[in-house]
Amino acid sequence: MQLRFHLVLILFFSNVTVCIAQLNASLIGDAIDQGNNCFTITQDLEAQSGGVWYGNPIDFDNDFTIIYQNNFGSKDINGADGMALVFKGNPSPQLGNSGGGLGYQGISPSLVIEFDTYQNNSSEVGYLGDPIFDHIAIMRDGNPGHNSSSNLGGPIQASATSQNIEDGNTHDIKIEWSAASRVLRVYFDCELRLALNYDVKELIFSGNDAVFFGFVGSTGGMSNIHEVCFNSVSFVDNLQLQDDFICEGSSKIIDATIPSGQTYSWSPTNGISNPGVANPTFSPTTTTTYTIVIADVCGNITTEEFTLSVLDVEDPIFNAVEAICVGNNLPNLPTTSTNGVTGTWSPALNNTETTVYTFTPSDGQCANEVTLTVEVIPNAISTFDTINPICPGQFLDELPTTSNNNFTGSWSPEINNMETTVYTFTPSLGQGCVAPTTLEVVVTDPIIPTFDIVDFICDGAFLNDLPTVSNNSISGAWSPMLDNSETTTYTFTPNANQCAGETTWTIEVIPNAELFLEVEMISEPFSDNQTVIATVTGSTGANEFQLDDGPWVGNNMFNQVSGCEEHVIRVREISGCGNVAIEIFRILEYPKFFTPNGDTLNKVWNIECLNDQPSARIDIFDRYGKLLVGIEPSRYGWDGTYNGVLMPTSDYWFRVEYFGEDGSPRVFTSHFTLKR
Repeated sequence: MQLRFHLVLILFFSNVTVCIAQLNASLIGDAIDQGNNCFTITQDLEAQSGGVWYGNPIDFDNDFTIIYQNNFGSKDINGADGMALVFKGNPSPQLGNSGGGLGYQGISPSLVIEFDTYQNNSSEVGYLGDPIFDHIAIMRDGNPGHNSSSNLGGPIQASATSQNIEDGNTHDIKIEWSAASRVLRVYFDCELRLALNYDVKELIFSGNDAVFFGFVGSTGGMSNIHEVCFNSVSFVDNLQLQDDFICEGSSKIIDATIPSGQTYSWSPTNGISNPGVANPTFSPTTTTTYTIVIADVCGNITTEEFTLSVLDVEDPIFNAVEAICVGNNLPNLPTTSTNGVTGTWSPALNNTETTVYTFTPSDGQCANEVTLTVEVIPNAISTFDTINPICPGQFLDELPTTSNNNFTGSWSPEINNMETTVYTFTPSLGQGCVAPTTLEVVVTDPIIPTFDIVDFICDGAFLNDLPTVSNNSISGAWSPMLDNSETTTYTFTPNANQCAGETTWTIEVIPNAELFLEVEMISEPFSDNQTVIATVTGSTGANEFQLDDGPWVGNNMFNQVSGCEEHVIRVREISGCGNVAIEIFRILEYPKFFTPNGDTLNKVWNIECLNDQPSARIDIFDRYGKLLVGIEPSRYGWDGTYNGVLMPTSDYWFRVEYFGEDGSPRVFTSHFTLKR
């Protein structure tokens, strides 16, 4: 019997490409795609369930054949559970119950060819009517029970030579449907093991023209690896060997391998590296139709043919791209040549410099790489004389419309002589690559003349003429006339053509003041902090004060004044306009200690500040109140003895009777220290 062999050609265009056949499968559950149309339905693990389904429709009004290989694992006594080929009414991947359900239990409506490797016929595992040997059965509507009406054929021992098919070997299986006779035949290891005469289309699928198939399997409390590899599926038209092509001078490997293939024969043999292998390299020089004849282990013959065209290699043709100016828009290069070759360009477009671009044809075309040069012309720059800065409002000529290097064009925006403006020159068309250029006309802020001039004078003082040239070299004139009798604001007007503004200067004329000064002692006589305050009258402005020959200060109060000599306070106006008023005063203080130790310093104690009061009297007491001596401020003072005896180091008290500034009698008591 001859069978048709089907391939999907996956094309990779290079010097040598490989094409293999590949079913388009959808996996579900624990199934794993091994590649090359081989799948692991379950691994050797418990409670696994997997399946592989195909979206190719089957019409049971037509003959078909499915040839594949199964591996049921290598565990016999402890192996389970098996696999099943399932036909159902839709292409959606689906799994039924696992374990004894073999992954198909519950899928309905369905036609199932099961390969069961475990006996489920006891209270522990369920009563499915399984025989003791590994068996084949034809079931319907997802029911695995052999004692039910769903059992259409079998169970029968799967292998004609052994009760066990869990032997680790690959087993060849063929499913054959004869539409005219309504007979379904199941071959196992090249032997016909089970046949069923049944109107599948009407009795199961209600006359449906489109039925779909898949392969499922499962494990339960015991396990085995379950694998399936497909040889050919006759009704899958899109899997047939497709016509193909190669480019002149290249080659292609066609892989026609099927799992059970024994011999391969290609014809004709010209352009084939080895016509007796499944995957020779094809390198014909002319278009050739080849035929492959495959014999599998069961003697089934598959014949297929395809045409391998040899195409000339062409150069993609593109129209030249006109040169552009630097920065101008560069349109995308066409990705399809004028002779129909598609591809991509590299590198990325660059509108700043001349670039050679390479066109690489897309895969699947007999075409060479080509290059295209896009010239980018540098822009010329229009040159113009610079324009000196102008003052606001100064006349500004129109800008020249022809550059120094003879390019014509126009300027924008309009001339503005009031503020600094950047003008853009746009070259006229038709002069080649000329870039726009800019020219800045600076409108400067007017210079403000600066001067070193007095801020004030005293009334009637001499006033020098004001300078007619400023510190920053602006010449001009002042108005009004100078006046040294009253405060006046003078305006300086620059001479013409100097881009300078007017400025003003006020000279204050300060009246001459006649100052009077009074000094008041605000601390008590003999205070530790003698403080005086100076009061001025007749002032016309701010004043400053001086105590004795000290610095001039703005404060009119002086603290810590000491010394019995005459003190002088002076006052003047800070402006210097007016007299300096003077007041003389004295303070009252007494020594806090004396040291009658034989040297010439501090050898007696007295109150010298009262030496101008001959009637003043001072009495000195010891700490117990004993009068030691009475002295007069205008005389020698106390030498620290009592009745010729040196008094010890200690504090001593005194009482002084004197007259205040107002002439009234006063008394002051305190103490001092005698130090030996």
